[in-house]
Amino acid sequence: MMIFYTGSYTQDGAPAANPTGQGIGCFSLDMKSGEVELLHYTKQRNPSYTVISDDKKYLYAVEEMYESLHPEIYAYKIEKDGKLSLINSQKLTGDYACHLAIIRDRLVVANYVSGNALSFPILEDGSLAPSHQLIQHEGTGPDKERQETAHAHMIYPFRKEQMYVVDLAIDKAKAYRFDAESKNWEATTELDIQIEAGAGARHMVMDESEKYAFVLSELAGDIFVAENQNGRFKLIQKVSFVPESYTGAFGGAAIRLHPSGKILYASCRGANSIAIFKINEVTKELALVSCQSTEGETPRDFNIDPTGKWLIAANQDSNTLVVFEINQETGTLSLSSTLSVETPVNICWL
Repeated sequence: MMIFYTGSYTQDGAPAANPTGQGIGCFSLDMKSGEVELLHYTKQRNPSYTVISDDKKYLYAVEEMYESLHPEIYAYKIEKDGKLSLINSQKLTGDYACHLAIIRDRLVVANYVSGNALSFPILEDGSLAPSHQLIQHEGTGPDKERQETAHAHMIYPFRKEQMYVVDLAIDKAKAYRFDAESKNWEATTELDIQIEAGAGARHMVMDESEKYAFVLSELAGDIFVAENQNGRFKLIQKVSFVPESYTGAFGGAAIRLHPSGKILYASCRGANSIAIFKINEVTKELALVSCQSTEGETPRDFNIDPTGKWLIAANQDSNTLVVFEINQETGTLSLSSTLSVETPVNICWL
């Protein structure tokens, strides 16, 4: 058995057609059968993204909503059977927190609507101190509706004490390094990853060497592969993750690497699909294997269990978690089980 958590949208104002979630869900996955069972919920408003500490002792969750509704970020202790006990919370300065990541003793949050990132010190007992730094992005893109102002969408840690803040409006993953003396994040612009204008950078992953980055574009439906060449990232490939027969809105969502490092997956909310790519061992370029239906609507997130056997898709608007078994040779997905879950939007593994 393996335990995982889901975030969900719980109330009006969330970016979902019918937000009826119950908070942070805790589930068990049978590693032999692929069956999922609900264990319990922890009530919280719009916990759209969660992250767990490396030692598996603490879980952190944002509330995704406008600052006028007084959103907070919560620190929980993980108890027996995955139950969560509240440690403390801190105010979120900004609108629509949508992603967070732990980098050493800091937790960094991306606020989508206000286009800023917040850094919170993590104390020894797992609690959060108030935010010590606000990083504000500036800029616009050619899409006047979606890129009218900066939109920080993801925090991606790399090289132990560095991070990318992926921004949809400026089509860029902006690099930052934590300075031990000032205790602040400082921009390292030479490591920025720029994708095509109007593509809408949303999420990214890097290979184990961190020489190659794969940036998912929400607006264009492409994955951009970038290589670090002499200290700067250059684009070496653009490949669509949208099914060839699909003609609607793209709505790119999540991108994940298989633990083997040989397969890449990307979800498309518009087509309700997950694209499967084989990664060239030498060049790291992508070759499309197939596109798999998520057997539901709006796969906002999906995640692969640490052993690499199972992939679970969170279908936000059809209220389902769908479990697929992964073919270890080809990366293709076989439907295993489905569970009804209200408005699931994020999956993280304990």
